[in-house]
Amino acid sequence: MSAIIGGPNVTISDDDLVELSRVNPGWKFERTNVGELIVSPTSTPGGAKSGEAFAQLYLYAKGAGGKAYDAATGFKMSGGGVLSPDASWIRADRIAQFRDDTGYWQMMPDVVIEVATKSDAWPALCAKIDAYCVDGAVYAIAIDPTTRTVYELGSRPNGLVLDIDAINDA
Repeated sequence: MSAIIGGPNVTISDDDLVELSRVNPGWKFERTNVGELIVSPTSTPGGAKSGEAFAQLYLYAKGAGGKAYDAATGFKMSGGGVLSPDASWIRADRIAQFRDDTGYWQMMPDVVIEVATKSDAWPALCAKIDAYCVDGAVYAIAIDPTTRTVYELGSRPNGLVLDIDAINDA
């Protein structure tokens, strides 16, 4: 189950998010653009599925360059939120131009993958995909392993082939 805490009257800084993650390993913390804190641990089956998505992007990055990021990585949205896609990838040339090596980068990954768990509301997950693309993701995809539904926006980078069945079945 995920919980939403806060709102306009509660301020959760980037440092707060880092500290919450440090003292609560295995839990996922995100901050929406309106300041709400979203807390959701990853279930064991969900971790395997998001792990498979990360593995596929990791292997892609080995050939294409750039870096793959796991579900523990937060990226700052243009509206101030910090979201942590289940798996993501950024091109090498964009990483080279970004000099900040601390905190949450205000850089949207080129590729974003979200894998639904039982605690995720599908419309909310699709809205996250929309937000990633509005903030600059070239390709974003949500996968629901239970219904085998896929929602994707944008264009996959050249050479990126995702094995959706492997993610669903992990």
